Amino acid sequence: MSSRFTHLETAVLDALAWELRDVAPDLAGQFAESLPGQRRNTGSGLFTELIVDRTRPAPLTTPTGRFGTVHAMVGDLPDPVAFQVELRAGRLLYLLGDAYGQDTRDIDFATVPFDQVFTIDAQGESVAFDPAALMPPSPLLDLHAWPDPAPPATLETPLVNVDALQRVRNASPPDPLSTLFTTQTTDTAPAGDHESRTSLLIGVWVVIAVVALIATLVFRLPFAIAVFGAVILGRWVRTPAILSRIQGLVETWGNREFKPPRT
Repeated sequence: MSSRFTHLETAVLDALAWELRDVAPDLAGQFAESLPGQRRNTGSGLFTELIVDRTRPAPLTTPTGRFGTVHAMVGDLPDPVAFQVELRAGRLLYLLGDAYGQDTRDIDFATVPFDQVFTIDAQGESVAFDPAALMPPSPLLDLHAWPDPAPPATLETPLVNVDALQRVRNASPPDPLSTLFTTQTTDTAPAGDHESRTSLLIGVWVVIAVVALIATLVFRLPFAIAVFGAVILGRWVRTPAILSRIQGLVETWGNREFKPPRT
């Protein structure tokens, strides 16, 4: 509604727009896009000309006549004043106020206080006009609501209870080559001792491979038997007891002092 309308005009025009929403559905839009023209205190009411924007589309309905049962208690008047709008082919022309013969010549309708705006229903009962209750906010207002985005969900790894059988199934099979060529040493062995045993074990495997090759080429031993025997010896010599004994023999042999022959 234009701010050029008085508080009384605005209140009764809003009530008339709600009451006549079925008779003239675009009446509220005409009110919003209109300007006040001539105003008169008729001595027993009021008269306000309403100038609707000429570029506005034609009304959806075309009623002609005076419509509305809006009333309000105005100033010190003992009885309410009735308000109606006059339409011509659906187009808004005037706002009319009728004080039922009460003298309004001393009332300034631009500033006069008023209250108890109501309508009259089909049974003749008064119905209070409550804009907050009768005209809820437009659903278009929801389009302007921007709720705070929800924080992204934290991906957590679910806890899975895996029994002993499932752990065995999930475990990858051991590499046979790593099993064959891995020395069995304790975690408490020094790093230098571990390296020396590894070197010794590699040397022993080389000797076993050479012996198997000689047995195959020289003594005509079947290749499959030679390989099988080499694998068995390789697994046997990597046991801690046998490897320690071999290492002791090697160290004893290495510590022997070389004595040249006497001439």
